[in-house]
Amino acid sequence: MKKILVTTDFSEKSIASLKVAIELAKRQKAEVFLLHALELPFRLATQEHSSIPEAMYFLNLSKQRFDSIKKELGGEIEIKDLIETAPLADAVEDVVKKYGIDLVFMGSNGASGTKELFIGSNAEKVIRTASVPVLVIKNPEEKLNIKHIMFACDFTKRFLKPFEKAVKFAELFNAKIDLVFVNTPYQFLTTSEIRERMNEFLESQNSSVEEFETHVYNDIRIETGILNYVAENNIDLICMFPSGRKGIAHFFNGSISSDLVNHATKPVLTIKM
Repeated sequence: MKKILVTTDFSEKSIASLKVAIELAKRQKAEVFLLHALELPFRLATQEHSSIPEAMYFLNLSKQRFDSIKKELGGEIEIKDLIETAPLADAVEDVVKKYGIDLVFMGSNGASGTKELFIGSNAEKVIRTASVPVLVIKNPEEKLNIKHIMFACDFTKRFLKPFEKAVKFAELFNAKIDLVFVNTPYQFLTTSEIRERMNEFLESQNSSVEEFETHVYNDIRIETGILNYVAENNIDLICMFPSGRKGIAHFFNGSISSDLVNHATKPVLTIKM
C-alpha cells in the first residue's frame, strides 16, 4: 500500500479519521492525499464572469481549512491536499485514477431511520462506485487496531479476487480472518453443503481450511447475522463487497454493504466486486 486517499468535510469526525489514516500511512510508509469535494451551486459552476468571485471565495475558504488542519497536525507527515468541484463519489474516483490510489479512507457517523438517507448517502455512493478498497471508520477517535477480521459472503467463485485483496489487507496488520457463511431461512443450505462450498472456495484460492477459521452462523437476515457475529466474536473489521448495482441486482452484498456502513460500529472494508 503506497497511496492512501482520505476524504474530509472539515468536521471533527473527518479530522479524527485523518489522524487514524496518518498512523496507518506511517506504518506502511505511504503517501497521504486529503480530498475535499466542493459541490458548488450550479450558478457558480458556470463560466459566467459574475460567478467567478463567489466561487473563488469557497475555494479559498477550503484552502484555509486545509492550512489549519496541517498546522494542527504539526507536519508529522506530508499531506497532499486536493479540492475537486464535483460530487464526492465522482471526485474520489477521479483522484483514484489520476494518482493511483490504493485505499480510500473515510469517516462515517452512520444513521438510522429517515436520517440514513442523508447522512449515509455519501459513504454509500463512494463504496458503490470506488474501484479500489474503501475503509470506512465509524469511531475515528479510536486507534486502528485490527487483529480479527470477518469475511462474510456466499463463497461462490465471484468472491475469489476480493478475497485475495482482503488477505493482503489482513497481512498489513498480521490479523486473522474468520470466513463466515450467514445461513438464513430464505436462502437455507445444510451445514455439509456450506462446508463443501467453503472447501472448494479455499482450494480455488490455493488455501486450506487450516489457514482460516470457518463458521456457519444462523440468523433471520444476513445483515443481522453479520452484526450479531461481530458482537459475539470481538471482530475488529468487517469485510464486505458492494456490487456497484442497484435494486435486485445487489443479490447478496450490494445493499447489505450499505446497510452495514450505516449500522455497524466497527470499521468496514468494502472491496468492489
